[in-house]
Amino acid sequence: MSHAALTAPAAPAAPAGPGAVWEHRLGLLLESTGEGVFGIDMDGGCMFINRAGAQMLGFAADQVMGRNMHALTHHSHRDGSAYPDSDCPIFNAFRSGRACRVDTEVFWRSDGSSFAVEYSSHPVIEGGQVRGAVITFVDITARQQAAHELQRAHDDLARANDGLERRVAARTQELSQALEQLRALSAYSEKVREDERTRIAREVHDELGSLLVALKMDVNWLHKRLGEQGGRTPQAADGMRVQMRCKCQNMSRMIETAVDNVGRIITDLRPSILDHQGLWAALEWQA
Repeated sequence: MSHAALTAPAAPAAPAGPGAVWEHRLGLLLESTGEGVFGIDMDGGCMFINRAGAQMLGFAADQVMGRNMHALTHHSHRDGSAYPDSDCPIFNAFRSGRACRVDTEVFWRSDGSSFAVEYSSHPVIEGGQVRGAVITFVDITARQQAAHELQRAHDDLARANDGLERRVAARTQELSQALEQLRALSAYSEKVREDERTRIAREVHDELGSLLVALKMDVNWLHKRLGEQGGRTPQAADGMRVQMRCKCQNMSRMIETAVDNVGRIITDLRPSILDHQGLWAALEWQA
């Protein structure tokens, strides 16, 4: 394969013969691709390089022809430490007839700067023998920067999510504690209300109940005695009137006591219920 056909920037004149036509078309294909492409012999010397590859490396095509490509562009690691060709995946792969693909290394330009590269190496086999290799490569600096930015954004988002989860967990715990306190307060309030209802009911039963029963008995006694007054002698009737007057005075005292007890119970009940719904509603609420 002619070096001139593959390295010249302009297309050659009209070729003659099928082989020349094929070589011409191959040269056009190599020059039209955006990837860098170069070929090396078994010693690593450059046999051809396309325009895109030469531009990425900062050379003119004729500056690299015949030169060792590892020593020219792959001589050092990313950190600047020496990279012997015995460790180079390109050399180790094609010399054993294998292909390789690497995206973790750098190529070096003519000005001494480097760029992140993804390259593939495929052996050239002729007559069952490895004659060299074809290497394609692309500058992946922008891709790696985008990946780093994406990873940084992912890490920022993960940290933000972690902080949000911690805040949500803290708020959830606070709400749970507040709910437990509210439940405890509700249970305590219900117990207090139940105790208060029991106390009020006991007072109503023990004090007002006994007074009302006594008053009812006295009213029945008066009703019975009044019905018997017509059959009594005037002297007996006068004596009964004295007894009934005493009974009424006693009943009046019991009524005053009942009124006092009701007043005391009223002060123990909820004022808002008494104000808006009255005594009986308050008694029902307490009971």
